[in-house]
Amino acid sequence: MIEYIIIAVLQGLFEWLPISSSGQTMIVSTYFFGISPENAYSLAIWLHLGTTLAVLLKFRRDFVSIIKTLIQKDAGFDGEIIKKRNWLIWATIGTGITAFPVYILFRIIFINSFTGFQGDVITLLISGLLLITGVILIATRKIIGNKKVTDISSKSIQKDSFLSGLAQGVSILPGISRSGITVGAILLEKYDQDDALRLSFLMSVPVAIASILVDIVLNEGSIFGTLDIFTILITTIISFLVGYLTIEFLLRIARKINFGYFCILYGVIAFLIIIPFLMST
Repeated sequence: MIEYIIIAVLQGLFEWLPISSSGQTMIVSTYFFGISPENAYSLAIWLHLGTTLAVLLKFRRDFVSIIKTLIQKDAGFDGEIIKKRNWLIWATIGTGITAFPVYILFRIIFINSFTGFQGDVITLLISGLLLITGVILIATRKIIGNKKVTDISSKSIQKDSFLSGLAQGVSILPGISRSGITVGAILLEKYDQDDALRLSFLMSVPVAIASILVDIVLNEGSIFGTLDIFTILITTIISFLVGYLTIEFLLRIARKINFGYFCILYGVIAFLIIIPFLMST
């Protein structure tokens, strides 16, 4: 139980930093706690439920208004809410197009091919993907745009959100930071930085929930066979509480510090440690 509590705390902290929370929790799960890569991957996906609930609570006004536009006519609603709703719809479609095949490729092909290495190859892959995340963060950090979702046309929203969704789908790979790649994609479309960050977190909710459901269905509820219900509830509650209590503080840190250099340094160190070990086995 202590191991899973630690992992849940890490999820609650790392979700708000562009360093791939799923990548970090998978490395800790497999390399330090001996959890199989397959179970660690399901656990990393499941723990997003807690932090997703934190996002829902943090941005509850936006989500309540968006839900109302889905069950009522658009008339009477603020134009900004309509545009945010459309952004989420098109972003979710784009994410599904890339996320599902990438998920299948990683879980069924890659994880099953390297289980005999006790997670070392998986850790090596995550480290390589962290290098990619680092490059993305550094390349997009200083991009300054002035587009706001309230000021653009419906056609532009469809295009911009769909492309951002395609980018977000790749973050199903542990090591690719979801917030890093989506904020980077939105910034490349010349959006204001605050708008990019807010849109990134809004579009994370439907995808996180869908990822959990897909993982449960395709793996026949393996997470419930690995963990008892009590442990699942505890880890979800802890990741939610830690996530909600730290979101403001850690987002301020993420705005001030370029974590791209951290991701690159982390990845290089992991390569230097793991490659000699793999070569000797």
